[in-house]
Amino acid sequence: MTPSQEPGDRDTGPDSPALLETAAQAGAPVTSRMLETFRGHGLLPRPRRSGYCGRTPIWRYPPGTERQLAALLRWRQRTKDPDLLTVLLWLDGYDIPPSAVRGALLRHLQVTIQTVEQELSRHARLLGLDPSSGDARAKAVDALAQTIAAKRGNTPIPRHTRIRAGDRAHAVALMIRAFGLGENLEGSAKEGETVERVLGIAPNGRRHTIDTTGPWLTGPAKDLFGAADIVALPRLLEAVRDAPETDLSAARQTVVALFRYLPLMIRMLVAMFDDDNYAGLAAMSELDQHPETLIYVVPMVIAMLKAGWDENLNTITAALNPFPELAAQAHRVLDMPSATVNANLAGKPEETHDRGQRIIEAAIEGRFGTEGEA
Repeated sequence: MTPSQEPGDRDTGPDSPALLETAAQAGAPVTSRMLETFRGHGLLPRPRRSGYCGRTPIWRYPPGTERQLAALLRWRQRTKDPDLLTVLLWLDGYDIPPSAVRGALLRHLQVTIQTVEQELSRHARLLGLDPSSGDARAKAVDALAQTIAAKRGNTPIPRHTRIRAGDRAHAVALMIRAFGLGENLEGSAKEGETVERVLGIAPNGRRHTIDTTGPWLTGPAKDLFGAADIVALPRLLEAVRDAPETDLSAARQTVVALFRYLPLMIRMLVAMFDDDNYAGLAAMSELDQHPETLIYVVPMVIAMLKAGWDENLNTITAALNPFPELAAQAHRVLDMPSATVNANLAGKPEETHDRGQRIIEAAIEGRFGTEGEA
């Protein structure tokens, strides 16, 4: 037996049959051909020869590959997009090269920017205008904004406050120009206030407090337009393209907090205060249910790091990190006898008692889970 045939640390990893068994036990059986496809997309590591059985080589994957496959299969219930799956597995902490994450983000951002441009050209043609004309482009933005503003139901533009249709359409047009196209706008204070109301973050984000902490939304409303210098789609593309691997690594924990823990916090606030938009953040309460949003969340965090917002992001991350444990505590209450729960709430102020009951009801309804949990 040659040295390469001696068993070593690499022999502890699973082989392909073990991975197929893992998938079957997870209720999502795969084939050897699918494993090959996953490896080709970089979603699973490649096996290495660990020795021989007679003259037949033995191939094994790195230890932990079975867990990565289980995570991959869970995420594939939500999306089959290899680029998005790459970002999701990276976010889960698996050994995905930063270059692969950067490539996935760049491709999606480029497609999004192209889609915006195509929509503007289509609206210009519907108006009978030449899409290459500057005037036609401005009118196309207004037409697209009117279409978006008029939509109801499952739409990225929430309707948490009453706003005149014309004001809503104008605010959407400003957002397209500032955040979609990266135009440098000098919006007025009134326009900034209208955009905040259309997004649903005001007035509650400027009004409501949580315990002794003041409202999270402060400063002039028109400063919102200045943020486009950092988080507009063209800026995000530049930030990801230029980001060193250290920035990608530094972004991961903040993205985890924003993607998983921020929605959890919002759902807990909804339960506590019996208000779907208590802090003006209702639009993000289901963020963790939409993995495709990571294509924008990750670049936004990278862009903010590039802009020197490290301290702000660290503060946000630290503030959000306790919420999984708070949710776990709410779930542990469900295992307590009713008499114990009632005794703990007895004698408390009515407001505290009501909040406790709403938290318990929300936990029973399963509203405190996070996407991607095993």
